[in-house]
Amino acid sequence: MKLRNMARLFALAAVCLLVICGIPEAGEAKETGRLTIRVKSSPDAVFETKLETLNKWFVNEIKKAPKQQTKAQPELPYGYVTLHGEQQDVAYVVSYALNLFDLERGVKVRLPQEAKEQLRATIQSLEEQHYGQAVTWKEASNIFPRMGFAEVVDIETGKTFNVQRRAGSQHADAQPLTAADTKTMKEIYQGKWSWKRRAVLVRVNGQTLAASMHGMPHGAGAIQNNDFPGHFCIHFKDSSTHRRKDADPAHDLMISKASGELISRLTQGTPEELMRLFATAINEQDEEIIKLLINRADSEAFHAFIQQRKQIEAVRLLQIDERAETQGSPFVYASSVELQLKLIGKREQVVQTTLHFMRGAPTGRWKLEAESLLTLFN
Repeated sequence: MKLRNMARLFALAAVCLLVICGIPEAGEAKETGRLTIRVKSSPDAVFETKLETLNKWFVNEIKKAPKQQTKAQPELPYGYVTLHGEQQDVAYVVSYALNLFDLERGVKVRLPQEAKEQLRATIQSLEEQHYGQAVTWKEASNIFPRMGFAEVVDIETGKTFNVQRRAGSQHADAQPLTAADTKTMKEIYQGKWSWKRRAVLVRVNGQTLAASMHGMPHGAGAIQNNDFPGHFCIHFKDSSTHRRKDADPAHDLMISKASGELISRLTQGTPEELMRLFATAINEQDEEIIKLLINRADSEAFHAFIQQRKQIEAVRLLQIDERAETQGSPFVYASSVELQLKLIGKREQVVQTTLHFMRGAPTGRWKLEAESLLTLFN
């Protein structure tokens, strides 16, 4: 009861309770009790939501938790925490099992259940602030009407620019307001306009909406002197492109990322669904999503594929054999697939291969085996 009351008080005061501990060693910097917890969409994201607190009691409670040396690290980071010492800081990654990993020293901290519940509540509170609402296109069109203004935030870089929605019945056709806004938008795409989708937040009329945009000027544009030759598209849940009636898979994936729902899709997806997400992530060149889909148990094969996948210009799933091989086990899955594959500098070709999945428990998440992915380059 005491812990629940403390959590409620900290939340009301907008203060973060952070669970962190270190392995006691001779000469270790004295801890101050200052804690920081961060939530972000990927390990390398610049955009983050963080809160800090001073709570020596809580830090001392966590220091009592069992610790073990390990080379493992969370495949699905849940949050990031830092313990601020008088001379140095110690950084931890929080796993979805709510344990802490000091990657620098190779230490895993197993938190007590009460501490886990405190940490879970805090991270969930931060996620509500960090991600956008996954509203439908019908709802978004009312919140962000034609001629309305909004701020767009790239969820990876944190760069922001202002736009006006000028048109669009299946999605929002928008334009940067000024030349400075256009400059920022182009910086998000590393100085080169692109059709690649990116997860973004749209802040409009006091609400933050999960969305996806591409970065290619096209069609007509009515705003003068903004250095943007046309308009670009912003998609929301269930919106569609001009070429198809249903939602675009790439925009849909990025909306999941912007709303914080990506991890649920990865952990609950069937192998067939994950194959499609994988192909989409490859085409959008989102390396973090690609990494999350692959089993890292075979480290050599994992890193080999991450390097070689840069040769892939485009991939499209043509057919998935529904007669999957399970070898009578709930832990393995193998399916023959037909892919249309385009490698950089080579002709497009149709490739037939078998993709393998594994999971560690009958209800665990499926992960692609990196070794089977390497056959794409044979």
